[in-house]
Amino acid sequence: MPLFLFFLGLIIGSFLNVVIFRLETDEDFVGGRSKCRSCGKTIRWYDNVPLLSFAVLRGKCRDCGAAISWQYPIVELSTAILFFCVGNSLFIPGDTGSIFGATLALGLIPSLIIIFVYDLRHMEIPVSTLVFGTTWVLFSLVLQWLFSSPFEPFLTSRLFSGIVGGGIAFLFFYALVFFSKETWMGSGDAWLAAMLGLVSGWEMLLHSLTLAFGTGAVVGVALLALRRKELSSRIPFGPFLVTSVLIFIFFGKMIGEEFGLFLWM
Repeated sequence: MPLFLFFLGLIIGSFLNVVIFRLETDEDFVGGRSKCRSCGKTIRWYDNVPLLSFAVLRGKCRDCGAAISWQYPIVELSTAILFFCVGNSLFIPGDTGSIFGATLALGLIPSLIIIFVYDLRHMEIPVSTLVFGTTWVLFSLVLQWLFSSPFEPFLTSRLFSGIVGGGIAFLFFYALVFFSKETWMGSGDAWLAAMLGLVSGWEMLLHSLTLAFGTGAVVGVALLALRRKELSSRIPFGPFLVTSVLIFIFFGKMIGEEFGLFLWM
């Protein structure tokens, strides 16, 4: 299963690159052949094999010789590794709870990768991806609750904890957006924080937000030290929220046990 998910992740990662670039130009990312972004030539099928084609072509277009963005292999490999980790650590055959958790992760990871890369490139989070990711998490939690055995009361369920956590996270970030007039945070960050709250639950919301702000502070200080940014520069916060979501997907149970809190799965 992990190896199958690794190769599936490579294929999905290749598609995610298409989505990311076509979101920039409002192109339809479902139909149409991929083209070189420099010369416009249609990319041959054998030049579109995840990772392998980039290595064979040495990172250059076969037709015009223009450099191919390193985003392509990085996104493909990252997706593959995350999918492999889902199969290796979250999926336990015969365990219904792990099946729901693995399904939630596999459906959410593509959205998280798109948000991470797009926000880094454009300081903006695509609304369509946010809507899909949040809906997927909520749908997965509803199914997990409906099929829990024995049936769990709503007020003590993972679904209720996620809804409360998502609501608190959204209100906190929306307050930052409102009072700063979007100079500290964007509205997309508020919705992404709601997704984080759904994943972590209200019991571990403080830990998840601390993790996001902590990693953001460390990276910000590092960029200042390297003189890559100035104090007045803006740094996208979406990637840090995404990182926190991923950490709680894979290590939420471990973190919960460490602090004696609600277990994610």
